[in-house]
Amino acid sequence: MGLFDIFKRWRSVSWARYDEYHGGDESSSGACVTVETALGVPAVFACVRVLAESIAALPLITYERLENDDKRRARDFSLYPILHDIPNPLMTASELWEMMAGHLALRGNAYAYIERDAGEVVALWPLHPDRMKIELKNRLLVYSYQNDETEVNYRAADILHIRGLSSDGIIGYSPLQLCRDTFGSAIAVREFSSRYFKNDASPGGILTTPNALSQTQTEAIREGWNKGFQGSKKAHKTAVLGGDLKWQAVGISPEDSQMIDTMKFSVVEIARIFRVPLNLVMDYERSTYSNVTEQNRSFLTHTLRPWLTRIEQAVYKALLTEEEKKRYFAEYLTADLLRGDTKSRYEAYEIGKRAGFLTVNEIRTAENLNRIEGGDSLSTNQS
Repeated sequence: MGLFDIFKRWRSVSWARYDEYHGGDESSSGACVTVETALGVPAVFACVRVLAESIAALPLITYERLENDDKRRARDFSLYPILHDIPNPLMTASELWEMMAGHLALRGNAYAYIERDAGEVVALWPLHPDRMKIELKNRLLVYSYQNDETEVNYRAADILHIRGLSSDGIIGYSPLQLCRDTFGSAIAVREFSSRYFKNDASPGGILTTPNALSQTQTEAIREGWNKGFQGSKKAHKTAVLGGDLKWQAVGISPEDSQMIDTMKFSVVEIARIFRVPLNLVMDYERSTYSNVTEQNRSFLTHTLRPWLTRIEQAVYKALLTEEEKKRYFAEYLTADLLRGDTKSRYEAYEIGKRAGFLTVNEIRTAENLNRIEGGDSLSTNQS
């Protein structure tokens, strides 16, 4: 079976391998935590999506080192289009890095097979982390990938492995497994909320009568009441009582059961796990206009930057030969994430131009404008 077949068919492989190696256990709340159930929690899906889409939207540029620590884009180098544009015939670079970042966020590991032709990297093919097992043999890592009934072994040199926080430097911790109870609590609250509104027989309470009722009459009244009022679509309909029946409301609301507060707390806990600012998961309760800008800056510095550095260094280690490492490196462009409003940007450009470290063409390039003749000269204005 060729590599293309492996890539096509990994989606059809049983999820049992994930349950065996990566969790799927029952949490202390009683909810079973898997990738699907965790992503079914809106806060988890939002955090993973923010991380994956943010990383995928940043261009990964291959540079060539020049003299005096200068650099230029290595557009003629074969690795440039693979990292920046098309990593393999089936995917765009954005799709690949979004998938890899999503794997990292939930599982703590991301893998891609490095296809080479005469030693030159020609494609990157993602491998699902749920199918991967790593063993250390004679100081060498062996990657075993499960595909249907077969297992394919890869050398470490053939795998781009990006790992998160790790205790052994071999495989990253899985946030899904380490924080299983937090995810499980959020899943349990969501399931409780769904059952509450599905089974709600509002107006809720007890039907009483001074008359004695037979078992048959009791069952008939209960069945008729549930048929008329059970479920959110039938809630709050007008009830007509007869036969000396009286209604005594005893139902509790979600607010009374503190379900809403619990759901809010779950959002904060989940955002804390992924280190995603609450405003980026649409929770503006604690946000103001002034601190949202600072939160976005903090998101780049404290959340994205560690992941970007991991990817950059993994690419440098796995995709470049020893000779190429002396000449090339890959780096993310993050300037767009720090762009301020128009007035702030223009004031910063003016300061940079007057100080002599920004040219007119550099400013125009930053604003997505074409370069102009004579715009590459640096000049200082001390007046």
